[in-house]
Amino acid sequence: VALYTQYAFREVKFGDVDVLARAKNTSTDRLREKGILYAERGTVRLLRREEIAEQRQYDASVIWQVVQRLAYTLEEDGVEGAAEIAAALSTESAEKARALAYRLFQTAERRGWAQDAFAYNTLVTNWRDIQERVARMQKDQAMNQGGLFAE
Repeated sequence: VALYTQYAFREVKFGDVDVLARAKNTSTDRLREKGILYAERGTVRLLRREEIAEQRQYDASVIWQVVQRLAYTLEEDGVEGAAEIAAALSTESAEKARALAYRLFQTAERRGWAQDAFAYNTLVTNWRDIQERVARMQKDQAMNQGGLFAE
């Protein structure tokens, strides 16, 4: 979040990001391994939403990745697509994702990053619809499983 607040998705000199990462008790290598950071040839930047969404695998415990995937998928596939991602989250992770999306929206709005503000605000304002769709998906799944054992 600190990296986003200062630089958004712009390329930055490695040294500047390394100092910030160390101040937050992490490293650029760790952020890169987690799939949220591009780092090559002395430049570093956060991966954009579409880049994170293109990754085949991701760690659902990395809330930054979850929010980027949710925002991108909501834009591309609507509530249904976002609900498929949210369905795999624990209640705690889902709440953390919603809170992070709201925080990123506030940051983007304050900094004048209209495109980002719109993406995160859209996620926050559609959160209830996403959660309702997740609940319907889980109910349908439970009914289908119950039907298999009922016969």
